[in-house]
Amino acid sequence: MRSRNAAFTLIELLVVIAIIAILAALLLPALSQAKEKARATRCLSNLKQIGLGAVMYCGDNNDKLPMTSHEHASWVGTLQRDTGTNVFRCPDDKNEQRLYSYAVNDFLTPHPFGAPQLDFSKLTSMPSPSATFWMAECDDQYDGSDHFHCADASSGGYSVAVFPQQVAVKRHASSANYLFADGHVERLAWSKVIQQIQSTGDRLVRPDGNP
Repeated sequence: MRSRNAAFTLIELLVVIAIIAILAALLLPALSQAKEKARATRCLSNLKQIGLGAVMYCGDNNDKLPMTSHEHASWVGTLQRDTGTNVFRCPDDKNEQRLYSYAVNDFLTPHPFGAPQLDFSKLTSMPSPSATFWMAECDDQYDGSDHFHCADASSGGYSVAVFPQQVAVKRHASSANYLFADGHVERLAWSKVIQQIQSTGDRLVRPDGNP
């Protein structure tokens, strides 16, 4: 019978190390997924805070949404007073040259380039503010503009080919976070967004419905 103070044999140590390695291999992916979900949730929270600031701005400005650099008064500066700047970047944004990770749907600006006949810059001018996104996450390679060129038909507008060149449609497990005009936020899978931007009458991008 081996005494209580007997040392582990080399084989026993190797078995213990192997068990620890197996447990680590099982746990690390789960921990990685948990961290990924936490970053995605933080991004969603950022957009929610920006949305609250935008709703407050609308209340003080005759129901008008914060504007973009097209109007020389970017939402980035307009909303700093109410939101601060610590909500302007998604923790998964790899582009460190930008000060902000989000941009505005230019269909919700006055007379957007490519569709000058439209003006959905006020909540009251939109048929369904809860159905149209106002802000989304910028793709890592996007040029840093504070708005997306969804209304610009000459560049493809919001086609399936061009949309993911602007919006980080797969940043969070093949999904992205969106802030809607009424202030609510959602995480939408790219597969769902594809269906919506291809459906006639859908209002996700264009407030008056896809032609």
